[in-house]
Amino acid sequence: MNVAAHYRLADGVAIRAERFGALVYRYDNRRLYFIHSREAADFVCGLDGAEPLTTAVETFVADRRLPRAVEATLLDTVGKLETIGLLSTEAAA
Repeated sequence: MNVAAHYRLADGVAIRAERFGALVYRYDNRRLYFIHSREAADFVCGLDGAEPLTTAVETFVADRRLPRAVEATLLDTVGKLETIGLLSTEAAA
């Protein structure tokens, strides 16, 4: 994971918010994944490739007045989703 990269959902991936977090679906292999945190799901839904990951995390945590410890959870979630191909990076503008 590159914290300076601009992340977004990968092509062919859809996410649907649920009470427990979110369902993430890959159309190419028909696999279903779960995000078990509502905060992490909301964060991932908001990734649009517009800003570096560090900025996106800091803004999300500040806007929601969350404890800074949540930042590690969000970064961990992004790292895992990138590893399994659910997130991709955008070229910096």
